[in-house]
Amino acid sequence: MKSLILVTGAAGFIGSVVVEELSRRGKTILALDALLGGLYPSEEKRNRFSALASLPGVTTIESDLRTMDLSELPGTVTHIINEAAMPGLSLSWSDFDLYSSCNISGLSRLLEASRSWPLEKFVQISTSSVYGSHAVGDETQSLLPVSPYGVTKLAAENLAFAYWRESGIPVSVLRYFSVYGPGQRPDMAYRKFITLADRGLPVTLLGSGKQSRTNTFITDCVAATIAALELATPGEVYNISGSEQRTISEALEIIEDLVGKPLKIERKDSARGDQFETRGDSTRARSTLGLTDSVTLETGLEREVQWLQSLR
Repeated sequence: MKSLILVTGAAGFIGSVVVEELSRRGKTILALDALLGGLYPSEEKRNRFSALASLPGVTTIESDLRTMDLSELPGTVTHIINEAAMPGLSLSWSDFDLYSSCNISGLSRLLEASRSWPLEKFVQISTSSVYGSHAVGDETQSLLPVSPYGVTKLAAENLAFAYWRESGIPVSVLRYFSVYGPGQRPDMAYRKFITLADRGLPVTLLGSGKQSRTNTFITDCVAATIAALELATPGEVYNISGSEQRTISEALEIIEDLVGKPLKIERKDSARGDQFETRGDSTRARSTLGLTDSVTLETGLEREVQWLQSLR
């Protein structure tokens, strides 16, 4: 049977690059997105979705997993990459219903519908936020989320694995660590820093700047995600993390050098529920999915700066 890949959240930062790469590889893709506002300027997300519609092998569907009639989707879906979710920390404290409905209820409806499809793999996308303030180690570290966002994503993992155990849906989970690069969401730190610095405006630094991340460049994340369609083992979890740990202050120094302007930094208290440290051990993903580090943070941020400057 010819594969038919459903990618949800297809207009998002990572989902859109997944669809582009699958199209480049000659795959047949259903690209689904609700095009919700809030974290993106609506025009940016719609333009991205429209561009996907012109790619070979891609059929776009504007619909919401929480409300759509999933029986209208083709019953021949063989693979799913569920990128659909409401991301971000701050809004999850004030609008928990939005996060629980998008991240749990929508997934529940998709899992139930997929029971009747000839599925070979269901790749559920998760986050390092399920580990909590210190996401340090491999997939066996304690799961102690410190934000409503992290709580809903952990619940989504458990829900997906419940369907694997009870219905045999071949679910694998990928936990992304701080994905960045061209196309990054406007609310994400590096894009905000670059945009403000390039305009000569003050950059707001939440916390001490000693918070550290093992950042994952977008193309590395996408390559591992697509590899999971073939190589991931059902019932397994994979950390998708870079190996180079850098602090927020170091990232700001790199950005200052790249934009060629001195940064004006305004310091404020740490964001509620923010992680202090991530140092993901991706040994499993490197050995099974071929995850690699293709660029340094300096090179990755340079590419993001060039992309943002091209949008002027």
